[in-house]
Parts: sequence; structure tokens; C-alpha cells
Amino acid sequence: MNKKECRNGDRYCFNLNLQLDGDLFLLVGERSVEIWKLLDISPFGTGLSVDEEIATGSRVMLQYQCNGDDIKVSGTVLWSGVENSNEEGGGFRMGICFQKSEMVLNVALFKALTESTLKMKQCYG
Repeated sequence: MNKKECRNGDRYCFNLNLQLDGDLFLLVGERSVEIWKLLDISPFGTGLSVDEEIATGSRVMLQYQCNGDDIKVSGTVLWSGVENSNEEGGGFRMGICFQKSEMVLNVALFKALTESTLKMKQCYG
């Protein structure tokens, strides 16, 4: 799958040392999947590096807990594949499209994850 098929909205890339102020969880049904890295984010979706492959079309929930706030955003896995990495153990990259009907929550999550990040830049390509 080429990058054009994977994303169609603005995304934001973070430096490798992104430290979230809270805890970010990926839930697939009742199961929590370990998130290795937040790759990009917009109010419309996100790219993640995770420890296991999640099937395309799966319904997921991204949950962020910080300072007593608990933001939950629903989405669908648009693409998923083996990460092209030299790191031991590898991993999987995935793209999630957030539910457009929950835009208020999507924007709240985007703002919560990016507000304290000073080294954010818009990605091109």
C-alpha cells in the first residue's frame, strides 16, 4: 500500500523524544494493545507503532488519560503492516481513521496530545 492510500488529511510528526504528559492506550474490544510510538496525529486520525498487527477494518478506541481527564476516541484501522525497522523485535505500523461523528472528542484528543509539544511540524509527502 502506498502512502497516498494510507493518509488523506494533514498529519503532524513529532521528534523522537516525544514524552506525553499522560497515558495513551489502544483498545481492541476489551483487549489493550501496547503502543510503542505515536507517529502522527490529526483530528481525523493517527498513525501508531504497536507491538502486534491489528486487522484492517477493526474497530478500535484510543484512550488518553492525563491529570484526571479521560478522552476516548473511536476509529477504524485503515491499514496495518510490518514496520520497516532495524530494531530488534520489529513491530507494526497502523493508520486509524477517527469517527467523524465524534469530531469534538477527536479535536480534544488532538489538542491534549499536541499542546505541550513544542517541536511539532507539519509533515509533507
